[in-house]
Amino acid sequence: MPADQLSQRLFASVSADFFRPLVRPSAPVYVDGADRLIQEAGEAGRLPQTDALAILREVLSQNPQVALQEDEGGGLQDIRARAGKLYNQLLQVRWIEEQAVSLHERWVVISPSLRPLMRTLRDLAENEVAELKSFADTLRGVCTSLEQRDVLNPYIVPAMEMRGTIHDLLLRMESAILQLHGVEKLVHSFERRQRETESGAETLRLFYHDFHEGQHMVCYDVLRGGGLLPRLQRARSRVRDAADDPLVIQHLADGIAEYRNLEPNEAWELANIQIQRLERQLAGLRLRAEAIDARVASFNRLSVQRYRYQSELRGRRPDMIKRYCEAINTAHRGTKFNDLRIEPDFALATPEVDFFYGIASLARPRRSRSPVALELGQTLSAEDEAADLERLRQRQKFALTPHRAARLVARMIREHGPGIATDGFTLETPDELLDLMAAAAYTHGMDATSGEEQRWHIVSSSRDHSLEPENIPRDAQAGWRVERFAFTRPT
Repeated sequence: MPADQLSQRLFASVSADFFRPLVRPSAPVYVDGADRLIQEAGEAGRLPQTDALAILREVLSQNPQVALQEDEGGGLQDIRARAGKLYNQLLQVRWIEEQAVSLHERWVVISPSLRPLMRTLRDLAENEVAELKSFADTLRGVCTSLEQRDVLNPYIVPAMEMRGTIHDLLLRMESAILQLHGVEKLVHSFERRQRETESGAETLRLFYHDFHEGQHMVCYDVLRGGGLLPRLQRARSRVRDAADDPLVIQHLADGIAEYRNLEPNEAWELANIQIQRLERQLAGLRLRAEAIDARVASFNRLSVQRYRYQSELRGRRPDMIKRYCEAINTAHRGTKFNDLRIEPDFALATPEVDFFYGIASLARPRRSRSPVALELGQTLSAEDEAADLERLRQRQKFALTPHRAARLVARMIREHGPGIATDGFTLETPDELLDLMAAAAYTHGMDATSGEEQRWHIVSSSRDHSLEPENIPRDAQAGWRVERFAFTRPT
């Protein structure tokens, strides 16, 4: 496995058991307990052991529905014993560490790896939009920095200053992209809420008030309507030009090597990675904006469909059927269908009764047949019949059919061989010209003379003169001029 694989670097820092509490049925207890411990520990990152156990007891009492396993104290009745078991599990997975101050005094230290994990979980659960207010300022700052004339000039900007500028731009771009991901997440949450609305008024309120007046739409409008996308595109072009300049890469590598005490080759590789990463982040903002466009359009369609369903399709009759079914359930609660069959049916006072079930019980609409005209038409005269036959013959004569195309192709290939072009033969009659047009329109047909199927390809000389149509060679055929093409057999 390569040394730069994420999994290898991750499990070199934490053990495989570090993530085990998140996949257990008791994960809510671990998450809430770790969150409370971090809050109580504060910036110091530690708190007395007695306080930690008290916090775990309080978390267990607030989550009575969570089922604990045996190694977590699931079989114990005393909440203090269960809190002790949970405390031992936190020690085992290295979420917390013990620090002995004296013989009777112990402190709990929050593991350094626990804080990034909990920060990620808080980001996943975050529904607030206050952090989106700085989105426009972040992007404007990035564009302003890259629009400066000599910001990436290796002859003017010192190496350390260029390194700091690139590092600051990467951090700000990462923050902006995370905010856009937050916008997409909020739109997805609105889709879920819209599917759960109970009335048309609630659907409209969520669509017009909660969604289109939210802070996430302000962030979206700033990106789309604030003119930031063209500025970001220009900034991306400038970064791409810098990535193609070896002097800029070398100057940035010198600053990285001086700051991080790296070898020249390692610094050069890291400088390339940072410049390319900045260029990808600038390009990714437009892709994120297009993804949010699709999300917003999907939410708008969902809102229209939901409101139509609630206002038009759900009316008086569905409510009547619902009340009817509820009355049946109330009258026959606790009974079975087999018991209903045993009860006597209502006796109808009619001699013969037919019962229909399923779709056969539905009323069939009566369809009246349209009257048929049985009058005979007038008899055609001999002149009219002859005129009709002549029109049919002329229509068939000038029709471009595969048969006449196959007849011409078979004759030309038989007389001149495959690859014959229009400059190698001469057509005299209009019928032969129509055969040539049919051959250009079709690729196969049945030759009536030989009874064999003919297949061919048309190779036109216009391919070589597509931009200069006046140079396409033309040949005279039957009083017309046609662009030169050849007949070939398919391979």
